[in-house]
Amino acid sequence: MTKIVKLKQSDVEKIVQNIVKESQEFDDFDTKVQPEEFSNEEDESAVELALGQDDQGNFYILNVDDEKNPEVVLKTK
Repeated sequence: MTKIVKLKQSDVEKIVQNIVKESQEFDDFDTKVQPEEFSNEEDESAVELALGQDDQGNFYILNVDDEKNPEVVLKTK
């Protein structure tokens, strides 16, 4: 079912202004990792993980520290 809605130019301008305002507020939010928050040093407790997916669409997180025998850490249902 199709619904037709009539909008005035002022309505469209308000919608666009709100979208731009929200976008600017989101851009102001710090979403990037700062250099001091990320270390290139090797961490002894670090674990190598990989993401996989099977034919049914289930996702798996694998611990691949032992490349010959990866361990399933998490599986989606």
